[in-house]
Amino acid sequence: MSGGPEMVHIEGIPASYQLYDRCGFRDSELRDFCWAFKLYDILEDGIIDARQVRMALKWLGEEPNDKQMLSVMNEVDPHAKGIMDFQRFVRLMSKFDRSMITEDELVNAFKIFDKDKSGTIDAIELQDVLVKLGFTVTPLEAEEMIQAADEDKSGECEYTEFVRKIIENQ
Repeated sequence: MSGGPEMVHIEGIPASYQLYDRCGFRDSELRDFCWAFKLYDILEDGIIDARQVRMALKWLGEEPNDKQMLSVMNEVDPHAKGIMDFQRFVRLMSKFDRSMITEDELVNAFKIFDKDKSGTIDAIELQDVLVKLGFTVTPLEAEEMIQAADEDKSGECEYTEFVRKIIENQ
């Protein structure tokens, strides 16, 4: 007999975020949600408030109007506490149609990584962003990630390579 639902372990998502239900999302999507959640989990206590939820949603490309926001918040936070842990945030994300990534979302994601505005992402830029988001990434691991997307073997990932890699993994 188990004592309850089993926690889901996904590389890149801290165990402290206690994820028990993937809500149908792939690992890569859950890692994206974790990044957005982490950006606004200022106190690093695994909790964000309703205002921070809205900012995290915007970061993920979701901009519900006030009525939609109230509706989904009420579904996942029925006691109206106004705060959300990561599991509830994932449940909230399941209320949105995440099936297609838009061109604008890809441009914005690319810009986050392309710190020097060169139109390409190198391993240093990739590692810098990932470390700032709290992920432990060595220079070698960042280089391997770039190589995986770098089709022309230039040592950098161009926008078109970035888009192709993202779409392949949707």
